Amino acid sequence: MKSPITAAIAASCLMAAASAFPTTNLLKRQDSCPADALSCSASSGDSCCTPENGLLVHVQQWSPGYGPSDAFTLHGLWPDTCNGGIPGSGDSGCDKSRNYDDVGSIIKEKDSSLHDSMNTYWPSNKGDNSEFWTHEWNKHGTCVTTLDPECYGDSYQKNDDVTDYFHQALDLRSKYDLHAILSKASITPGGSYSVSDIENAIKESTGAAPKVTCSGGDIEEIWLYFHVKGKDGYVPTDSVDKSTCSGSVNYPKKN
Repeated sequence: MKSPITAAIAASCLMAAASAFPTTNLLKRQDSCPADALSCSASSGDSCCTPENGLLVHVQQWSPGYGPSDAFTLHGLWPDTCNGGIPGSGDSGCDKSRNYDDVGSIIKEKDSSLHDSMNTYWPSNKGDNSEFWTHEWNKHGTCVTTLDPECYGDSYQKNDDVTDYFHQALDLRSKYDLHAILSKASITPGGSYSVSDIENAIKESTGAAPKVTCSGGDIEEIWLYFHVKGKDGYVPTDSVDKSTCSGSVNYPKKN
């Protein structure tokens, strides 16, 4: 039978061990997420279960001279508040402690194949690619609450949050291949089409209405909106904004 002193020492050791491994509580926090957790709903739950900024805007752009001739490239994946507001503090986003100066180097060192894909499908049309990605991560990636390092528990490895953010955006671009979606509706580069036909083709394919933006009479960007089931189950939802152009718009060839 243990003496009171021995029992007290054992209890003290257990308390010290518990404090030395705080990720235990974090793992329980993840494990307690409801199976049907959906952002911006009554079931959204903990910010590690679904994104607190739960209206995700996935933006693809059509930039002649950039990226493959048969593909829209990425502008970004932007977590908005559930009422469509922009979270965070300007270009610093939601967590200044996770702001970086050269995201390109971080990605290249951690996942070279991801870096290659980003050079292909996420090029800057204004300058340096890494500067573009760094801006997107600092302003938007840090606002995806499910990618907070604490949400990973003891499985987290340095910069998992960074690469996971860009992987999710690229996966969405692949799943919602707008060039293919429009081609299926006989909307192909080199012609002019009504914005409503473009919107309808995308809605028919994705189940949700997009936002189309234009510049100088040309199609510029297409915004797709999502709520998120769990950490990364993207569920299309209608755009909260109207397209910025109407009537006929040019869909120019890239080369």
